[in-house]
Amino acid sequence: MTDVTAERAPGRAYRVLLTQGTLYTTGTQLANVSVVLPFICAQEGYYWAAGLLYPAYSVGVVVGNSLSPYLLQRARHLKHLVIAITTGLMAALVVISAFSAWTRLFVAGIFLSVSLATGVVSGISKVAYSEVVSSKLEDHRRSDLVLTQGAIGAIGAIATTLVLLPFLAQRDPQHSHLDLLWLGSSGLLAAAIAAVFIGPVPASADTRVTFRDTYRDGVRAARSQSWFRRYALIQLLFVPVSLGTSFYSIHASVNHSDTAGSLHVLVISSSIGMVAGSLFWRFVSRYLGVRGMLINSALLGTAAAAVCVVMEYRDDLNHIWIYGIVFILATMANQAIFSAGLAWVGAFAAELHRATLLGFGSLLIAVESSLLGAALGAVAQNAAVVGPIITILVLNVVAGIAAVWAAPSG
Repeated sequence: MTDVTAERAPGRAYRVLLTQGTLYTTGTQLANVSVVLPFICAQEGYYWAAGLLYPAYSVGVVVGNSLSPYLLQRARHLKHLVIAITTGLMAALVVISAFSAWTRLFVAGIFLSVSLATGVVSGISKVAYSEVVSSKLEDHRRSDLVLTQGAIGAIGAIATTLVLLPFLAQRDPQHSHLDLLWLGSSGLLAAAIAAVFIGPVPASADTRVTFRDTYRDGVRAARSQSWFRRYALIQLLFVPVSLGTSFYSIHASVNHSDTAGSLHVLVISSSIGMVAGSLFWRFVSRYLGVRGMLINSALLGTAAAAVCVVMEYRDDLNHIWIYGIVFILATMANQAIFSAGLAWVGAFAAELHRATLLGFGSLLIAVESSLLGAALGAVAQNAAVVGPIITILVLNVVAGIAAVWAAPSG
């Protein structure tokens, strides 16, 4: 009887983790910090703030990663409750942003604060989730879990959004956009409840990486290892590829925020991009390696920006479904950057140092995202909304050329 229970335990853990991760992915897609929040923020006229939402989230993730060692050390075997609490906080933050947009009170300040706080709790949640998965599942099932929950979660976001479309004709367009936030918070709340059923894990006595370790080891590696300097340079040059989605969302909001269902199309498109990207990048990684992933990422990002620029000057092409193509391309482009970086560090760094080097890369990305997002947001607010997209287009081309020169071929 004991053997049968032992055999069933991993299967039950996989199902619960898959359920929780799928609900989490669906919820975060419906309240996406780089698609949904910038669109709604720009709808209220705060272009500068909309451009800073994703950078604020990135800074928050770095802070969350830094705090997670202390919190998880105190949680000991109750790490699943850390996941539940942080996911529940994310749901509450989405509700706050929805209420702010609904009442039109302090939209810029609240959206920025929510994005920063969401990044913090998301960073803590992801570290806790990775530790729980490592404790509950064998190696071969971990990668399968991540791929499966990402695909099902994206499909769930598509299905949920499609259900809303028939009812949008009778709704005020601006209020209909908020439906996505309400549904996103519901998905995250369901994910928080599901996390409770994951169950405790063995307490870990491992030495965890602190922020000081991350910064010190990153600077040391940058001084002594040429491959890491190239890695850091490429990560910085590819920030515009990641940042592009927010400004495409601002551009779409300026042109189509008064059209019912426009934001829903963007959510569906970005979710399709997630599913398509998971298949495409698996193929590219296998046959073309890190360099191939980065070059194709830059090409897709450049294509997305170019389509937006063309729409700016050709009114007959300015349709929401064409923005859908932009978001599919942009989502796929963004997907490859972290995966390529992970493979790059995995190939050149000892396992002991990988976490600190990846963390240092994330720190650099957060700093540059903040500076570039602030600059481009100011241009969008005070000059022309297309200005940041033209800048991103040029920077994406530069990133692609640099990847040809600096990225490893394997």
